[in-house]
Amino acid sequence: MINKKKLYIKGMDLRQNKTRRIISLIAPFAVGLSLCACSSEVAGGGPSGTEAGNAITAQILIANAPAANARVKLVEHNSLNGIEGGYTATANDSGFVTIENVPVGNYTMEATLNESAVQWPVDIKDTVNDVNLGAHSLQKSVYIGGSIANFVADSISESYKNMTGVLKFRGLDHSATIKDGKFEVKGLPAGKLNLVFIPQNAIDTVYVPVTTDAGDSITTLKPTPQEKETLLIEDFEDGDNLHLYSSNFFEGDWNIMTITTVVPVPDSEKIKIYPELPKDYQQHPFLLLIQDSEYGGKEVHVQFDVPDTHNYTPWEFIKMNIGNSVGIYDLSSVDSIAFDAWGSGIAEIQVIDETRKDKDFNSYTSGKFPFILPSQKTTHKFAWADIVPNEDDRKRVTSISLVFHDDAELYFDNLKFIGKNLLNIWKPKE
Repeated sequence: MINKKKLYIKGMDLRQNKTRRIISLIAPFAVGLSLCACSSEVAGGGPSGTEAGNAITAQILIANAPAANARVKLVEHNSLNGIEGGYTATANDSGFVTIENVPVGNYTMEATLNESAVQWPVDIKDTVNDVNLGAHSLQKSVYIGGSIANFVADSISESYKNMTGVLKFRGLDHSATIKDGKFEVKGLPAGKLNLVFIPQNAIDTVYVPVTTDAGDSITTLKPTPQEKETLLIEDFEDGDNLHLYSSNFFEGDWNIMTITTVVPVPDSEKIKIYPELPKDYQQHPFLLLIQDSEYGGKEVHVQFDVPDTHNYTPWEFIKMNIGNSVGIYDLSSVDSIAFDAWGSGIAEIQVIDETRKDKDFNSYTSGKFPFILPSQKTTHKFAWADIVPNEDDRKRVTSISLVFHDDAELYFDNLKFIGKNLLNIWKPKE
């Protein structure tokens, strides 16, 4: 239990969503606020188990006076889920708000009142200290609307410009329905706005950054498209367990493994892998998973069978080390990843930094992203920021895995990174 000070604001309306995610960082955050002494409370920290116990305080002003009843929202800065994964609070008569038990991570705080709004970044670096965010003044809000054709680059497919779907903003609790390519959003805070157009019947999205001033009414924007490259990491055509950008046997290798929470496991409860991986196999066992594809070329094919009577939590891994097994690699230049995957069961993408440990002394998991394997061959494309929400974590990656916790059959091929300057990932760090 942590004994500490907290600030309670009379009449404060606070909601904390139970499904929020925990993003772990390091280093303390400076504080400077005189607070009343209260009894300690420690909240559970979600999947990572991190204990939270801080109090985040700010004052909202309008025309240099307290903005009583201003509505405040705190959302992870890369999230598209809005307040579903965040917090809300209402300013008291003096314009003060407090949000407690906020996990470590990067957030956007937004305050609104009538036709005024303000946003600013919030970086929470520990869960112990109270944080004073100071005073922030509301400004006239921003309007964005019109036709998608006036916002996306000419190179974007015509189908997007007339689409039906939804518009969301990363790190903010704003969204709008898109119908026949038209939309409008009122009450936005000035500053950097990251628009994401999400088609109703498509896998990919369209991302448009906009920088705004207070009171702007924006109906036209033609951004210059950023050139991206697609880098094929592995197509398995060479039939070995090293991906295309390895320079020797110990770099960029693929592995298969199973783990249980019970040791030893009786033979009747062991996870079965097909094709079977003989104990006396002299080469790397992953090689047995690389098979001829009915679509031509080669692909990975593996099946996991978990006994119905098992008394443990199964973990079945297909893992790729980015490079050297003791190296850390900066994947912040990756915008998205794509691959072919199909079969049956639920797969979970996990991104790992094996040089760091979590509270249970396991390798630090930077991000998890589950998806259902379709029965037919399908190309999947996921935004890298959706898998690894924290920017700093994207700079510290050692491996990417597909993880299963039950029966599954996996066909896998053609892993690609999409982004900029991707070959720099393997350059030695200075």
